[in-house]
Amino acid sequence: MSPAIQLRQLSKSFGEIDALKDIDLDIQEGEFIALIGPSGCGKTTLLRHVLSLETASAGEILVGGDTPERVRRENKLGIVFQRAALVPSCTSLQNVQMTLDITGVETPLTPAGLLDEFGLGAFKDHYPHQLSGGMQQRVNIAAAMVHNPPFLMMDEPFGALDEMTREFMCEFLGGVLLDNPKTTVLVTHSIDEAVMLADRIVILAPRPGRISAIVDVDFPRPRRRDLKTQSAFGEKVLEVRRLLYEVEEA
Repeated sequence: MSPAIQLRQLSKSFGEIDALKDIDLDIQEGEFIALIGPSGCGKTTLLRHVLSLETASAGEILVGGDTPERVRRENKLGIVFQRAALVPSCTSLQNVQMTLDITGVETPLTPAGLLDEFGLGAFKDHYPHQLSGGMQQRVNIAAAMVHNPPFLMMDEPFGALDEMTREFMCEFLGGVLLDNPKTTVLVTHSIDEAVMLADRIVILAPRPGRISAIVDVDFPRPRRRDLKTQSAFGEKVLEVRRLLYEVEEA
């Protein structure tokens, strides 16, 4: 089978600045990829190319065997950013329903059912200001997934949350994706987050942005928060951290 996402010699320049250079990467269907690296290495720029929000200077991207533009127009992408993109005047239920109203996609998932699954059944009629940061982001993820897209793109989705809430959200997201598999790309600055969630961690080096290393993460799923107390988790974090230090010192 062809990879779900294919990047071939992808390069992007902004004037004289090379943001990405010769990115080659295959992402398999249902795989969870974490992009990590120093600030300015092109993590978000790479994600924006998959979302068809940037046009490559050279190279090719295929998403599901098609162009990113067509995949986005066909509503096959779910998108989650750092700040929950919720309409303040709408309830949790209305915010999730809005995705179906905009896309017109028919799906077996329902906003109410998904909020129940996300542990927010008692908060369907609450407005964003009545929810905690973690709850808001759960509503945000529900809105990104209710139309059941095969691809989920996430840019620092837990970056604005406190450490304990981030740990809960990582465990929560991992469980959601077990029940609703997606080909997922996550941009993160957190090594712990990448190890907790990903099947593979792609480490990018800056100036220009390029793939420096790829680390396999083979912990069984579901991954609970107590995994972080095990020595194997710490060893994997150290492996990634060493590779990041090598990138920064190069």
